[in-house]
Amino acid sequence: MAPIARAAGCALLALLAFAPAAHPQTEAPASPLAQAEELLEKNQPKPAVELARKAVAQAPNDPNAWFVLARASHAAGDLDGAITAGHKAAEFAAVRASAFYNLACAYALKGDKDDAFKALLGAKRAGFADRDQMASDPDLASLRTDPRFQLPLERNYFTLKLTDEATLPFSVDLPVGYEPGRAYPVLVAPGHGKKVDGNWGGLFWGEDTSQRGWITVESPALLTADAVDVTATLLDEIARRYQVEGSKFHLACYGPSSGPAFGVAIAHPQRIKSVVAIPGFPTTEKPDELGKLSGVRVLFVVGEEDAIWRPQVEVAHARLHQMGVDSYLEVVPGAGHLLQEMFGGELAERLQMLR
Repeated sequence: MAPIARAAGCALLALLAFAPAAHPQTEAPASPLAQAEELLEKNQPKPAVELARKAVAQAPNDPNAWFVLARASHAAGDLDGAITAGHKAAEFAAVRASAFYNLACAYALKGDKDDAFKALLGAKRAGFADRDQMASDPDLASLRTDPRFQLPLERNYFTLKLTDEATLPFSVDLPVGYEPGRAYPVLVAPGHGKKVDGNWGGLFWGEDTSQRGWITVESPALLTADAVDVTATLLDEIARRYQVEGSKFHLACYGPSSGPAFGVAIAHPQRIKSVVAIPGFPTTEKPDELGKLSGVRVLFVVGEEDAIWRPQVEVAHARLHQMGVDSYLEVVPGAGHLLQEMFGGELAERLQMLR
């Protein structure tokens, strides 16, 4: 099977302004990278390789250029070239999951099972969780009879009945080797909470939290009209079903869910171990409310180039730090608002430090 294209983590929207022109304008030629991707879609990998090489030469720090070069090399039958470019692509969080998966395919086709399983583990830790792809991909046929081959864990879906007769969907990813009587750190994060075609779960945590021994709960609770009470009800349900490490939860939030997440921590500080905002900040500035976070660890992550959110995040961090709250700030170099640099398990590494 041809190597997979990267999974789109978000839709990129561009606003195009059109102005009347006195003379017709010629359209700018497509970039080598765009041409290479178009040729791959037309199943013309060999010329795509040459164009992808030009793209890499022009932008050696572009993860997509390396990723496309690896795909094109693989499709052209140059597995060694695919592996070399694939390892370079896997250095970039934005394409890491798919890059590692394609590396596993290339190694498997070469008969190198050990390196194939290392790459497959890297893909899963970076958030690759497409069970159907792994179960049916002919490139991985040689691995499926090996006892080391394990599909990503299936996600568990539930529906919680709320006090007002409304219901709340939530999903649970259990850690690898889950034991019912054992306590685990629990991350509660915004998400669909129900099956959605093409949804791999949280782009920031993905399969990686399971690999590191976490229970991850995704739900729209933080985006409901009564987010604090609804989330508290969800925490009750999770505590009823699972053993929660230290009886305290970790909250992840971003964008519009960040205000409610801090609201939950302020209302129930005895139940919250940490809040990770990627990016986000409390919507209250009242000292008596913020002071309730004194026993909660707070991690702010914001992009260096995020001109709108970064100033507010820095102010929030400074305010909490001055109040004695255990607050940390990470400014990701060169990153914008989306924080793709935190994809692929990078955030899960930071969660480990907040336990």
